[in-house]
Amino acid sequence: MALTIYGSAQSRTLRVLWMATELGLEFTHVPLAYDDPALKSAEFLAISPAGAVPAIVDDGFALAESLAVNLYLAKKYGGRGRLALYPSNPRNEAETWRWSLWAQGHLEPFIQRDALLTDMRTALGDHAKTMAARALGILDRALSTRPWLVGERFTVADLNVACVLSPSRTAHLDLEATPAVRDWIAACRRRPAFIATRARYAVKPAD
Repeated sequence: MALTIYGSAQSRTLRVLWMATELGLEFTHVPLAYDDPALKSAEFLAISPAGAVPAIVDDGFALAESLAVNLYLAKKYGGRGRLALYPSNPRNEAETWRWSLWAQGHLEPFIQRDALLTDMRTALGDHAKTMAARALGILDRALSTRPWLVGERFTVADLNVACVLSPSRTAHLDLEATPAVRDWIAACRRRPAFIATRARYAVKPAD
């Protein structure tokens, strides 16, 4: 196996680094920042057509977009055994994709803190808070009946949604109204791979 992960740990690349650590994968890390000129090179655009990180090359296969990369890695390397991170049946697989797509489409736009999107946050104003609260309510109702999003154990579904709810974002959210979400996030962040990844790349507690 030859896996290369492109992107700074201070970006959404941290999501992929966490996944690779969960899976115990060996990889080469190329810490390109979001504004690195190399992202616009022909070589990198062949890997990530949008010229954005994170992206990977795995045995010659190139893929970008953090949540898609995590789904791919989990299915290829973490789909077997008692502690598999990828579901073993079509229904749970569909639920895994549903939660990942939901997090990106219905939650992340309203809680993101990206500096480049400051104007968009300002334009959304209180509407962003309303939509974020609505999304967190949906997640809380789902987690009030089970400890994890899909099945009875931690999977890539949990990792992907928990990545969207990063420490730097939840620091600005009131989770007291969604105790199931609060407890689930805490459980995700207690995972050794989460702790090890942040320590390895010296990510600050609030990032």
